[in-house]
Amino acid sequence: MSSPESPYCSAPPCAKRPRCTEPWPEEAVDNSFGLYSLHHMFDIVGSQLTHRDVRVLSFLFVDVIDEYERGGIRCGRDFLLALERQGRCDESNFRHVLQLLRIITRHDLLPYVTLRKRQAVCPDPVDKYLEESSKGSFVNAFVCNPLTNLPVPSAPQPLICCPPAGPQVGPTTSKPARTSPTHKRKRSHCVADCKEKQTCGKEFSDRTMWKYITQRHFNIRLRVRAEYCQHESALQGNVFSNKQEALERQFERFNQANTILKSRDLGSIICDIKFSELTYLDAFWRDYINGSLLEALKGVFITDSLKQAVGHEAIKLLVNVDEEDYQAGRRKLLGNLRLPRALSL
Repeated sequence: MSSPESPYCSAPPCAKRPRCTEPWPEEAVDNSFGLYSLHHMFDIVGSQLTHRDVRVLSFLFVDVIDEYERGGIRCGRDFLLALERQGRCDESNFRHVLQLLRIITRHDLLPYVTLRKRQAVCPDPVDKYLEESSKGSFVNAFVCNPLTNLPVPSAPQPLICCPPAGPQVGPTTSKPARTSPTHKRKRSHCVADCKEKQTCGKEFSDRTMWKYITQRHFNIRLRVRAEYCQHESALQGNVFSNKQEALERQFERFNQANTILKSRDLGSIICDIKFSELTYLDAFWRDYINGSLLEALKGVFITDSLKQAVGHEAIKLLVNVDEEDYQAGRRKLLGNLRLPRALSL
């Protein structure tokens, strides 16, 4: 006796076959906008549908898809293409596809019913750099001992300070009666070393100046807008038309509503915030995500004079920061973290 067919059987043969090397004609345009074509989405979703899923879907649409169409359905992609030919699915309407996936309990495929390309998962470049730099700093903190092959702390280098009046090395002693030629040579070498060390301040200032010159900055655009919570009370009773033609009445009502909404505009502000430190940018983004930035800006924009102007109507504040700008800023400001290491070389 044959065993019953498992509901989780393998994908249909057409899903196993490699996709045609020639892309769909519309993919060339959609790729430039970061979108999938409709047929590409059919390939992704249809390849995950099993034989059982396809049979159940065909049975559900037995009254919609004719017998000839059902005869050509051999995999999930064929079913979705037949659904498109029947006018049940297009670039702006995935309602039937989502409903069918819920009926056959394939909720795992719901996130793939979209034309927007899914971003590839990749490690955070900032976290990767911090991890590598922390490992490098730990290794550089020790010097390998060639005798024992054990890491030992590096010995501190002596520091010789030269006062402005002239070089002075060691404690003050009484002048000797005579100075030997060997002592004169040692003293001349000491004077030369101190002159070289006196230039370290100038080199440090030049290095600091070069750091500020080469330091990168990035502007994050912040959009803030205040508006009324509801507009129905202002539109009701103030939008009417006595035109005879239905189309003319609609146009007149639309113009009246548009004029009322423009008069209720509370204004908006667009500002660019300059960041040069990655830590400040991350802190700004965290405040934006958790709502702390919105609460802080309410006290700045929603003032007492604005509340008196709007009366008893409720108003709200909208704050927007583009996530793509934040990601681009993190990649650019990562160069500022690498700058001190480059200057120390």
